[in-house]
Parts: sequence; structure tokens; C-alpha cells
Amino acid sequence: MKKRYFAAFTAAVLMLACSCSKPAEKAEIKIPILEGDSSKSYKTAEAACRDLESYTNIAGTVEYAYAETLTIDHDTNILEYNVTKGDHLSKGDVIAVFSSADMNYEYQSQKILTDNAYSAYTASGTESARLEYEQQKLRLDLVQYKIDSYTIRAPYDCIISNISLFETGDAVAAGTPVCTVAKPGDVYVSVDRNLDKFSLGTPVKLKFGTDETYTGKVVMPYNSRYNSGVGAKVLIAFDEGEYARASGDIGNLVTAGWATVSVKVYDKHDALCIPKEAVMVYSGTTYCYIVNDGTRTRIPIETGETVNDLTIVLSGLTEGDIVSY
Repeated sequence: MKKRYFAAFTAAVLMLACSCSKPAEKAEIKIPILEGDSSKSYKTAEAACRDLESYTNIAGTVEYAYAETLTIDHDTNILEYNVTKGDHLSKGDVIAVFSSADMNYEYQSQKILTDNAYSAYTASGTESARLEYEQQKLRLDLVQYKIDSYTIRAPYDCIISNISLFETGDAVAAGTPVCTVAKPGDVYVSVDRNLDKFSLGTPVKLKFGTDETYTGKVVMPYNSRYNSGVGAKVLIAFDEGEYARASGDIGNLVTAGWATVSVKVYDKHDALCIPKEAVMVYSGTTYCYIVNDGTRTRIPIETGETVNDLTIVLSGLTEGDIVSY
């Protein structure tokens, strides 16, 4: 009985095919959903318009990007080193003292010449004596200025952002860095990687090892002309109040020195989307199933990008359609 039924069905299909004068158009494929059929279960979702955003995460560094390096300009020995990393100093506070013993003879000699010139001026009161005294005094002041340069002081209210490992008595060559100083709060997040999304003013999200998110913006894009230094980095400044909030939440914010920078790489508003799992591709055709009156119907669709597990549908669906997958 089954064989006769199958043969008759096959013959009917062949006759229908032969009677067509042109290829048949593709028809929608409808599959009824059987009540109580546990052989296959489907998820459903509504085609909906959404705002899509996508971010990429890049490792960054928390630093005083414009820190100033203080150096000793003489071959000498260190006598005192009074700071540690993170110290807050007021302008004029002593950072380090180096031996100025080599200047003692020059100072004493110039001091004698200055004192003698002063005595001659007070005795004679002449204009030439006054000019001689002023010249000798100026030379003495210059020697004193050189001696003062052996003591390194805070140039302004600052924080010690880095130090050198000195011990009392160490010989130090001219030009040796003593420490780096920066203005408190002048903290940036830097990225050593160029990305076209890092343009001037680009907003970013920042994390520092916790789930809390802080905001900032690019204040200096990457400059390919530089091989090192500030210009070879992307600099990100905290938004107003965000650095104070972050440093209050994270006590070792700058000491830890690292950050996660999230920058938006995709942004599309009011895009019709369905779950990416609902999109099927077979023989070069992209389609999905919609559910209507208890029937799953396969329909062709045109799709765009997939963002955050949602695929944009350019045509084939309307908002509110229920897709099955």
C-alpha cells in the first residue's frame, strides 16, 4: 500500500514539473509546530530595533606623563637623600644634598677679594671703588649660586614620581638623574599602541582592577614622528572629578601603574536586530525562521554586522516579528 502511494505521488510531481513553461519561483517553506512534540525545542526572540555599541579593551599605564627629571650637574658625592617615591613636597623642600667641597677654595678666595673691595670702598667712597666692590660681590654671588646647586630642592609643590637608588657617600657623575617630580593630580593614562579610534577628544572608559568604571578622553593622539617619549603615546586625561574619585577608591592608583582602557569601535542607533543564532546560511542563501500562527516559516533575509551576539537585519524582517531558532 505504501509503495503504491509513493509511486502515485512521484508521478504527480513529475507531471507538474513537465507542465511548467518556466522555472518555479522559490516558495516559503512552512513547517507546522506540533503540539506536544518533544523531539525538537526552539527558542524564540522578537526582532527589535536597538542601539548597538562595541568596545575594545587595551592595556594602559597610569603615570605622571609630564614629570620633570631633576639632575645633579657636577661630579660629586652624595651626602643626603631625603625622599621616597610618592612623597608630597612643598616648593623649596630639600630633596638631596651633594658635596660641594671642591668649591670651598674658590669661595674663600672670592670672599677675601669681596671683603677687601668693600673695605676700600668704605675708606675712599669713590665711584671706582664702589664699582670694584659690586663686581667682586657679583662674582661671590655666582660662586654661592654654584654651591647652592649641590643641594637639590623641590622646584614647586610636587610629588616624587620616581627616585634613584642612592646611598650616602656614593660617587655621582654630572648629569645623573636624582628623581622625577610632577604636579600632584597631573596624572594621565597612556597607551603605547596606535589605534585609529584614538582621535583627539575621543571618550574612553577606564578600569583599574575593580568593576568600577571611570571616564576620560584622549587629549593627545599618537604621533608617529616620535620613537619615544610623550609623543609616542596616546594620552588620556581623566574627566573632571574622576581622578579624585578613582584615587579615593584605589589607594595605589599610580603606584600600581596599570589600567584597562575601553574605546568604542562600533556605534549604530536604531538597528533592527535578531540573535545571531537565529541566522542560517545554506548554499549561499541567508535566512531565518519566523513563527506565525503556530507555523515556522523560513524566509530569506539580508544581514549586516554582528555586534554583541546580535545580528543586524537589513531586509526581510519587520520590527516585532518573532524568530525561532
